[in-house]
This record gives sequence, C-alpha cells and structure tokens, in this order.
Amino acid sequence: MNKINTSVFAIIQARMGSSRFPRKMLARLGPYTLIEWVFIRVNKTKNIDKVLLATSDLPRDDELVKIANKYNINVYRGSELDVLKRFYNAAYENKAKTIIRICADNPFIDPIELDRLINFYKENECDYAFNHQNKLKGNYADGFGAEIFSYNLLQKVNKIAKDPNHREHVTLYLWEIKTKYIVMPVPAPKFLNYPHLRFDIDLPKDKDKIESIINNGVTINSSAQEIVDIFLSGNYN
Repeated sequence: MNKINTSVFAIIQARMGSSRFPRKMLARLGPYTLIEWVFIRVNKTKNIDKVLLATSDLPRDDELVKIANKYNINVYRGSELDVLKRFYNAAYENKAKTIIRICADNPFIDPIELDRLINFYKENECDYAFNHQNKLKGNYADGFGAEIFSYNLLQKVNKIAKDPNHREHVTLYLWEIKTKYIVMPVPAPKFLNYPHLRFDIDLPKDKDKIESIINNGVTINSSAQEIVDIFLSGNYN
C-alpha cells in the first residue's frame, strides 16, 4: 500500500451506555460536554480527511448524533455490543483506507499529536502505530493520541476475532497477536514523556480531576504540552 497517497479517516467511538459512568459523554467540562471536547479538537487535525462518529443504534445515543450533526461529524450507527462489527462496518461503508481509532473518553485528545501519529505511520514500515498510551516503551502520557492502521488489517481482525471480549474491544485481538504484525509506538516527545499520567475519563472521579485542570487554565485550544505543564504545576493526584 502506498501510504503517502492514502487519505486518513478518523472514527470516534462513543456511546451513552457506560456501566462505570452512565451518560459520561454529556458530562460538562467547562463550557463543553465531553463529546464536544473530542469533536472540536479532532476537527483541528490537519492531516485527517474525514471524521466519523461510530455509535450504537439505540435511542439513548440519539443525543450524540444530534451533537455530531452540530459539528459536521458524519455518523454510523450499529450494534451496541459488537463494537468491532460496528467499527468495521463504519469503515467499510465509508470506503476508509487508513483509519485512526479515537476513544471519546479522551477530552484532551490533541490534533498536534494526531498529526504526529499520521506522519509517523506514513514514514515507517508498520501495520499499526499508536501514541494514545504507554505501551512498548512509547512513554506517552495517556489521553492525547490514538491508534492508526489500514482497512485491510481491520478487515482481517474482524474476520478472525470470535471471542466476545475481542468483539467488544476493537484492537484487543490485534494486541494479542501483535507478533504477527509490525506494531510500533510513536516515541513520546520530551514534553509528553510522562507515562504515569492519565487524562482519560473512565469514572466520575476522573471527570472531577479533568474539570479541575480546566478550571486552572486549560481551554479547548490548549496543546498537550500546555495541559501537562498546567497539570504538573498543580496538585491533582
């Protein structure tokens, strides 16, 4: 595949049915909801050609669709439980070739780091690259980046993965068979080399921490570097 000439398609995973934090996508973080933080910040990425929300076909996710429409985000709706199928069908129906997978529980996802991920993937011979968390000595703080891979790889995983746990988590099976592919971390720049830091929202207490950081100066336009600097200057642990 000629990666240089391949368009990049970002698929944002989100739904309202979190068991640990119900309706967290609509939790207020300063002037925006969690899902709005993600939509607005991803839309600032220079090297993404199209952005899509992949959500469930349940009525409770209608609210997410309305917000996506507000920000000109395309929408695909599918199975609530078979997340891998939903994600794959979203890519298939939109003819995606190179895919960035974005989890919507990361309000501080950074367009600069998404562009860094895209450039790394294009410049290196790999099947899958990532900078969304600290694995394989990438040393990234958790919550600023994403995962990138080809449609062909996603198609293979969707065909082979059968276990319900693998169907619930899009790239879990890929990680379990990673020795069959070239999996590479994006090396964290010095200012994001804080692998112990987390900026995702899984539980209500995570939301409280993120809100405190926002109240101390983070805006919708703040870079990952600025966010880390603000965090390190305070006491949020």
